[in-house]
Amino acid sequence: MPGNRRLLWLVPLALLVTGVLALLGTWSSSGGIQADLTEKARTALGSEGLRADVTFDGRDATLHGVAAEQQARAADVVGAVDGVRAVRQAQGAEPSDDGSTDTGAADLNTAIDEELADAPITFRPNTAVLTGKGEQALATVLDTIRSAGDEAKTYGYEVAGYAAKVAGGDPRESARLSSARADTVARKLVDAGISRERVTTVGKGDAPSRGENGDPAKDRRAEITVR
Repeated sequence: MPGNRRLLWLVPLALLVTGVLALLGTWSSSGGIQADLTEKARTALGSEGLRADVTFDGRDATLHGVAAEQQARAADVVGAVDGVRAVRQAQGAEPSDDGSTDTGAADLNTAIDEELADAPITFRPNTAVLTGKGEQALATVLDTIRSAGDEAKTYGYEVAGYAAKVAGGDPRESARLSSARADTVARKLVDAGISRERVTTVGKGDAPSRGENGDPAKDRRAEITVR
């Protein structure tokens, strides 16, 4: 009898273990499904030239940062992805403490363009080290991104690096230097809370001159495009 009683205690334990394993299997499967659907949906949006992002809760999709005139099309594209159950638009931006609202990707991009037109992100000659003014310009851009709220973390960011044109210079060195400058700014974006997978970099090599009277200072720069 004592032996039988010990065996009886094992029954609920076995059921508990089975339940836990089933729950873990369901959780793992759900995470895999979400990751797969996210990748497929983002690929579909990109192939249609739509500037939007998408996240998933199970098989239900939520679109972020979609221009009003593209919302219906983006929903159709994501809804056509095999396995997607439902598609909705992210709710409008919540007012910030000062009463303003978060901007969309296009508005954020415009704001950054205006800031960099007046004060570009510049680098010291022949290095990927920011100048003092370049650090200030980048800090201003990062503040602008933060002011856009959590929605800004769902956008894509392309950082383009440039090098000043030098007579007789090596184009390969210009390409390498411009790429290194883009990487410097990309790291700052990631440090500010932007996911690394949302930041891309490109080296543009010799820059078309933006300096006055041939001054190359503004050509040693990086630019940021929000998508």
